[in-house]
Amino acid sequence: MDKGREEIVVWAQALEAYARDWDESFERRPSYFTQEFWYLLVNCMIASWQGHPMTMSQACQAMKSGSNRTREERIKRAVDDGYLVKARAGNDGRSTLIQPTEKLESLMTGHLTRTRQIILKALNGAG
Repeated sequence: MDKGREEIVVWAQALEAYARDWDESFERRPSYFTQEFWYLLVNCMIASWQGHPMTMSQACQAMKSGSNRTREERIKRAVDDGYLVKARAGNDGRSTLIQPTEKLESLMTGHLTRTRQIILKALNGAG
């Protein structure tokens, strides 16, 4: 196999390891598919850490697939499972903020720390 293909194989293996770590982080629960939940959970955590928690509307927009109802159901599932919380905001309390729980922050920090190391090894050719 030529060097270019070898590098792509190492990269593909690192990405597969990333996906496997995601599955392990969520206890191999089939209801937390990467494509359906990654954008929601990561963006909610980052927005909260940056001091600008996402509104319900922003959280729905962060997801890349599904109807509005499907997106709201995903948020509800994440709330019910203890990964996100809803909080009223604004003077009139009409806005709903979606924020990560400590459980999600711990899970995602672990996942992103482990997979960052996997990706760094792949990029440095340590495959």
